[in-house]
Amino acid sequence: NKENEVHYTTIDDFRALQTLGRRLGEGGWEVSKKEFKKEAIKTNIKIKNLSKNFPQLNHILQKTDYLIIIAGVHTPGKYLSAVPGTVVETRQLLSNLNICCKTILTGPAAHCGSGLFGGRMVKVITEGFDYVFSDLEYYLSDLIKTKFDIRKTDTEVNYKKISKSAVLGAEIVKQYPDFEANPDFFIAEIETSKGCTRGIGCSFCTEPIKNKLEFREQKDIIEEAKALKKAGINNFRIGKQSCFYSYKNGSPAEIEKLLKPIAELNPKVLHIDNVNPAMVVSKDGGEITKLIVKYCTAGNVAAFGVESFDPVVIKENNLNSNPEITIEAARIINKYGAERGDNGMPKFLPGINILFGLAGESKKTHEENMFWLKKIADDGLLLRRINIREVAVFPETMLYKTVKDKFLRKNRKYYWKWRNQIRQEIDFLMLQRLLPKGAILRNLRTEIYDGNTTFCRQIGTYPLVTGVKERLKLDEFIDIRVTGHMLRSIIGEKI
Repeated sequence: NKENEVHYTTIDDFRALQTLGRRLGEGGWEVSKKEFKKEAIKTNIKIKNLSKNFPQLNHILQKTDYLIIIAGVHTPGKYLSAVPGTVVETRQLLSNLNICCKTILTGPAAHCGSGLFGGRMVKVITEGFDYVFSDLEYYLSDLIKTKFDIRKTDTEVNYKKISKSAVLGAEIVKQYPDFEANPDFFIAEIETSKGCTRGIGCSFCTEPIKNKLEFREQKDIIEEAKALKKAGINNFRIGKQSCFYSYKNGSPAEIEKLLKPIAELNPKVLHIDNVNPAMVVSKDGGEITKLIVKYCTAGNVAAFGVESFDPVVIKENNLNSNPEITIEAARIINKYGAERGDNGMPKFLPGINILFGLAGESKKTHEENMFWLKKIADDGLLLRRINIREVAVFPETMLYKTVKDKFLRKNRKYYWKWRNQIRQEIDFLMLQRLLPKGAILRNLRTEIYDGNTTFCRQIGTYPLVTGVKERLKLDEFIDIRVTGHMLRSIIGEKI
């Protein structure tokens, strides 16, 4: 909307403003240039990612009518060089900084709540915000026209409504932290579908609750990719879907219509997101796998939502795969994707997600998980990574309605031991096979220090963390030679 000026800020901006700012009575806050320069060079991951607008943030806030907070991290985990903001933290920052404009909470947090960690009950927090609107991107323009009267606003959610705004919004990337200096540090995730093809989804999943099934048209996805490319983005993840192989009902022809034009933009990285193993072993699964290998770049990962190999847990939680299907899917992807690519990583490999705390979980569950993971290893198959998390229990899900956090509370005393055995006996072995000593990895970004060690990663989906035992200059691309292995990361030397 040409009548409205839009500024992008990060949660780091607000943390830094509170940490470094000086109160100016009722006039807001300001940041000393001396303090800003001194603090900005530190690798404090809570304030590392300052946007282009940070030095003028106080002035921007004084002019702001509406502050839109996009929140909700539903993939718990450790973050190497950032700390995503939770709703609770954001609300506290807004209060501490005495933000006077209208505040709008949106994103996943407005649907089902937010959090950085699993293993807990989650709820939507509305207190402290003037408005809470889920799916705001679909009707913000109309909402402005109705002066934020939701009763007079067309809140229908469908992809046609964002076909133009998704393209126009690509320019916002230019306001990202250090984007002008380092545009290749960023990867844009482009949405392809919402909802779930299975109808009734897994017990813990919010996707069928939030969205009806809809596929976004290729031309709209491609136009957004072109706009992002024009703005300076060179890395893409075609994601935000429950299963990439299910796009347009799993048609290889339709998937090629999506991947080929984006590949022709010559991106440095082109990766995908989630995959249902059952779709990989379907009639056209092999053809789709070959298309992904053909058009995408090396280091690509098919994230299998396995969650558990225990037949009791699979049944009680309506999970989307069984052990035999998962292994066959891993075999198919290894067949076409295990070849090493230009950046030193295999072109396309499976990853496996394991969830603790699901209904029916017992000591037998871990025994089943270990049995089948060892079988994958014994069969000579490669896994790029195994993500192990404690389930987050969201309102309205089947898990919430049946057992809530019963099994989390019952079995949490075992989780460290279970997780550690998988790391020691499976992850470590996989990393040694994946990248033996002497292997070369290319184009790793130097990201952060830990003492005298510099941690580096390639740009992409689930990039492998590499520790180099020297303090290298940050925010540069380097090549490394593998010299050792940790449980989930590798040790390397710059070459």
